[in-house]
Amino acid sequence: IMENPAIGGWLRWSEDGTEVQFNSWPMMIGALAAQGMAATKKESVNKNFHDYGFKRLTDSRRRIPDEDGVIWFAFEHANFKRGRPDLLRNIKRRYQRWRPT
Repeated sequence: IMENPAIGGWLRWSEDGTEVQFNSWPMMIGALAAQGMAATKKESVNKNFHDYGFKRLTDSRRRIPDEDGVIWFAFEHANFKRGRPDLLRNIKRRYQRWRPT
């Protein structure tokens, strides 16, 4: 998703390439759904980011506005860096879903 030029201006890397930032939850949910993720609510996406070890850097108290006043939401992960696709294999789900036996 991050490297897709068709995404537009709602998704970006931080200047140093260590954070993923986006300004639209509906666009993020739609983009993730197009990749096969079933989450349809902001809370579900937040949980999935957390389950895969991403740290949320922003919330309702900590915001990143740009010069135009647009609010950006930000997440980081030690193995999710711009220009480092080799690190992606290290991102694993921390919690396994419960499955009945």
